[in-house]
Amino acid sequence: MSFSNMLEILQEKNKGKIVLIKLGVFYIATGADAVYLNKQFKLKCICFKKGECKIGIPESRLSFYITKLESMDMGYIVYNFNNKEQKLYVEYENNGKYHNEKQRNKNCLICKGIRMYEDDKYLNAVQKLFEEEEENDRKETTDK
Repeated sequence: MSFSNMLEILQEKNKGKIVLIKLGVFYIATGADAVYLNKQFKLKCICFKKGECKIGIPESRLSFYITKLESMDMGYIVYNFNNKEQKLYVEYENNGKYHNEKQRNKNCLICKGIRMYEDDKYLNAVQKLFEEEEENDRKETTDK
């Protein structure tokens, strides 16, 4: 079983809660959880696997984001995987509200490597459109 399989199982078990798992010096969230955290806190999404985003929170900043999630009364669970013992530990948990984000990625074209085609005027136009839509979504969220 891979890390991504473990994460998918934990997300299914904790559906609606934000699931973070420590991997190295980062706490990782993927899919809908990553997109939700990106929208709420402007955390950078990168490609986890085809069609699925991930965000990473440095361990030094975890308490900052935990405090923000708790102030929003959001449900979350934070796991630490101990590689030596091959065991998962729950570090933090809050049984607050569940998020209803369904989107698993922000923009598949960028995830698939649209940057490879920088000279393609058509793909550049699509990329600009998506970036503008994302900026408008951000503005609408801030205006509310």
